[in-house]
Amino acid sequence: MHRMLGYAAVMLMAAMATAEARLTRIEITKREPFAAGQSFESAGAYEKIVGRFYGALDPRNPVNLVIVDLDKAPRNADGLVEYAADFYILKPVDLGKGNGALFYELSNRGNKGMLARFNDAPGSNDPSTAQQAGNGFLMRQGFTLVWNGWMTGISAANNALTIELPVAGDPAHPIVQTVWDEFLFNEADAKEARLSFKATTTDKAQATLYVRGRNSEEPSVIPADGWEFVDARTVRLLPAGTSFRIGAIYQLVYKAANPPVAGIGFAATRDLVSFLRHAGTDDVGTPNPLAASGRPALSRTLSQGNSQSGRWLRDFIYGGFNEDEAHRIVFDGSIPTVAAGRTFLNYRFAQPGRINPAGHGFMFFPGSEFPFAYENQTDPFTGRTDSIFASCRSSRTCPKVIHVNSGTEYWQAGESLITTDSLGLSDSMPPYDVRLWSMASVAHQGVNHAMPKGVCAMPYNRTDYRPLMRAALLALDRWIKDDAKPPASRYPRIADGTLVETVQLDPAIPGLTMAKGPNVKERIDFGPDFYKGIIGKVLPVALRDRYRVLVPAVDADGNEIGGIRLPDIAVPLGTGTGWSVRSEAAGGAGELCYLDGAFLPFAKTKAEREAAKDPRPSLEERYREPAEYAEKVRQAAIKLEQEGYLLPEDVRRIVERAAAVAW
Repeated sequence: MHRMLGYAAVMLMAAMATAEARLTRIEITKREPFAAGQSFESAGAYEKIVGRFYGALDPRNPVNLVIVDLDKAPRNADGLVEYAADFYILKPVDLGKGNGALFYELSNRGNKGMLARFNDAPGSNDPSTAQQAGNGFLMRQGFTLVWNGWMTGISAANNALTIELPVAGDPAHPIVQTVWDEFLFNEADAKEARLSFKATTTDKAQATLYVRGRNSEEPSVIPADGWEFVDARTVRLLPAGTSFRIGAIYQLVYKAANPPVAGIGFAATRDLVSFLRHAGTDDVGTPNPLAASGRPALSRTLSQGNSQSGRWLRDFIYGGFNEDEAHRIVFDGSIPTVAAGRTFLNYRFAQPGRINPAGHGFMFFPGSEFPFAYENQTDPFTGRTDSIFASCRSSRTCPKVIHVNSGTEYWQAGESLITTDSLGLSDSMPPYDVRLWSMASVAHQGVNHAMPKGVCAMPYNRTDYRPLMRAALLALDRWIKDDAKPPASRYPRIADGTLVETVQLDPAIPGLTMAKGPNVKERIDFGPDFYKGIIGKVLPVALRDRYRVLVPAVDADGNEIGGIRLPDIAVPLGTGTGWSVRSEAAGGAGELCYLDGAFLPFAKTKAEREAAKDPRPSLEERYREPAEYAEKVRQAAIKLEQEGYLLPEDVRRIVERAAAVAW
């Protein structure tokens, strides 16, 4: 995107770069045994290393020209822009016993999710105990685990990872811009909202609060007596109940100053990973904690991110950040997960915590623009040719990618445009170094849920996709290390009828509230300087033309057909969807309900089904008895193992769980 400032301009500026930007200093604040020194098979015991790293970026260096407003940030005596960020490492005490791979998780809003995702561990931002190691999968495999702070505006509370960034502009002449915040109140007692930036004034005459019931409606202005500034970072609706509408979309337009140079978050990750992989010491002689005898000890680097952090990884690659300043590859492989778009990060007055798009609200934030696919395509509306891999192809630093998505991304985020042409008329061909794994009838959140109880109209879909993630990681590592080709791409396609314009579930299914359709993929006008990272139109407006979004076809039960059908879906106990809708009580009834899917169980018996007028066969009609169900699950799991999508240990877990099902 902002790399579109021009490759020729980058090359012209290259000759001007004189100082070397790098991670300059690493500071270790804590080093202690992990899980009380427990040994993880051949990898042995692990240790925790926590600290802070300091970096300096040269605004003239070609690989940094893409960072919006870096040239407007304060510089040190060497002409470099400085920053600092947290890091967190779990590593084998003896790196020689590890597998030689650094596995990096891009923290989601400062939080660590890797151990919950791959080790089935309880969530923790400071994992320390044996219990917090979960089943020990990542340690048993010998991975060295790394996290760092990258996102502006994160509080250090609860051990979240933070970054300290400079602001753009001269203090005597600060950059001031009109910005907007958007918020919804999903609970009746929530009437205050915190702003992303400090307002330059709390004079309400210089701000406007809008409200709309749905994305498709025109916003209306809330009168000045209907709201107030609590302080420069908080607004409140007034008087109680008068201007409040549960589930409505509120947008505050106001002025803010001193934008942080948020795009440094990309460079900070790039330079930390490059340092850990290649350096012996920092500038003051502190040893690289992942070096052995003064020499780098790791041979390859992998990365993974869910949702926001998965979109971040796609943007990281797109922006050219997978090339370090020595022109080496940063991540050899990457697993963007449940992520179709990119991020609102490398912009002036960025709001990287935003979800985009999200069905109800939040459709007007950046992060959902062309290009969508990994291979080159031409935008039918602008004529521009581009791809997620365009920059890394030029520098020969593209990672191998296993892109994993759920049904939610098709309905909410235009996932289909990653696998079709830009008009959504025919299937495209992913590059040779990309695999696309679509998880049929799985929801974005997996075993968790996003919205409070009562906001979505149907029960949550908690289908567990963590077994597939473990298989994806080992497949990616073998692909990088041994050039062993991973399992094939598997996703819905236009050609075989598994990717379609719309679906309709039988309205007689008990508890079903059918969605109107997938979230539209609007083209948004952000103003003339958008590709320079500056949003000049507030509020942005949707243009007339839209991209065509498709969704997975479903079978007679309403379960998705295309892609990878995990045993829970191949041998179902109900109808699983990647979408749900908002309830009447939560406002915006019938609109898509963010990141949650729905699960509608089958009746247990024929009599129960007939009483409920459920058109779907009951459990006893499908499987006769639980033992038959368990056997079919076993067969489905073994088939996926043979195809490379499940590991033997997960097949055992799945079979054991199925054997415990009774009705």
